[in-house]
Amino acid sequence: MKKKFFVILVLAVVAGNVFAQPNNTFTVDLGPTVMGALIGATGDLIGENGVSTSGFGIAVQYERQLLKQFSVAGRFAYLGGGIGYGDSFKQDGAKIDTLLNINLSSFSLEAHARLYPLGDSFFLDGLLGFANMTVDFTGELAVSAGGEKGTEDVSVRASKDYFKFGTKLGWRITFGKEGGFVFEPAFGYYAGVSGKDSMGKQLLGSIDGDMDVGPLDLMFWILEDFVFIGGPRFTLSFGWRF
Repeated sequence: MKKKFFVILVLAVVAGNVFAQPNNTFTVDLGPTVMGALIGATGDLIGENGVSTSGFGIAVQYERQLLKQFSVAGRFAYLGGGIGYGDSFKQDGAKIDTLLNINLSSFSLEAHARLYPLGDSFFLDGLLGFANMTVDFTGELAVSAGGEKGTEDVSVRASKDYFKFGTKLGWRITFGKEGGFVFEPAFGYYAGVSGKDSMGKQLLGSIDGDMDVGPLDLMFWILEDFVFIGGPRFTLSFGWRF
């Protein structure tokens, strides 16, 4: 009797492992990669001589299915971009060479909760997390006149931390009944809140506190709220469910 009970228990455990639904999903999101490519193409769209841009982004996520209709996930995302400008011209008999570079980067650590209302592929996703955006501004001005040359270098950094939150909806499409390859398209909206001084105030405060920060703040507000930290978001995630 004991032997028969033991055999039944072993078979039950084996069957449970074979037919259990996969609870783990690891994905790589190419949405930030597409956004980085668009940043890199901006220089060509501007069409200004001496202007160059570059960009790159990536995000990875691990999801754990706790219930059929509920899961939690951790996500890391990175997005970076650069703008460069170089020019050379003559003024009042002097040759002036300029070189300016602005490098922007952001990363975020996010906790996600997902609801699968139909217990299937469609999901609603909410996130809370931490994000950081950093701007490095470097410049060089070289003036050559009368056989003499003078240079002036500028190097300034501004950085802000954010409380990040948002929501999105999407579909988890699994190509296999017991897990396997996964494709997740989704779209939503993210936002960030920071109590630190604006990027424009930090940058110009280090160079010349009397300059008007309004135009620079407007530019960085657009970059923060619609590109690097918040704004409309789409994901194109590929991965494996097991």
